Amino acid sequence: MATHKQNLIYAYDDETRQIIVIDAETGEQIKQKDDRVQPILQYLHEKKNEIRLRKFAIWCAHACNPTIKPVQKKFLKLAKKAVRKAAGRQQLQELYNDSESEAIAVDTVGLRQGSSKAPGFLASRECINPDAYNGARNAARFHCLWAELNQDDEEKVA
Repeated sequence: MATHKQNLIYAYDDETRQIIVIDAETGEQIKQKDDRVQPILQYLHEKKNEIRLRKFAIWCAHACNPTIKPVQKKFLKLAKKAVRKAAGRQQLQELYNDSESEAIAVDTVGLRQGSSKAPGFLASRECINPDAYNGARNAARFHCLWAELNQDDEEKVA
């Protein structure tokens, strides 16, 4: 893992709908990219289409997880049950709450060390966010972060 990744902070600006990459040591903004997905998710939210929002979050999780760990399978299984309306908000909330400490560890340690597996775990967890809109938004952000981290790896190989 390159040390350069350890010094980056990835943020999302809701107002400008931009993904912002900041150098943690200098505080300087390195780059900024448009996020075209969030307006679509906002539209689905306004239409109260929770099933499509949750399906999108599931897609994001699968896209950034070449291998899925058992705990992630648990997240995805419950999310798919929610899509079929075989699981309710309470079940989602319970598992979401139970996985909070693991998510915090992955977020603070895994992402800080530039692990390309960390966004996949976090995207998987967002599939069970009781608020389907916030889950889809966060899963999209983690998917973008995963793509960004992997793009850096591909550029070094080329």
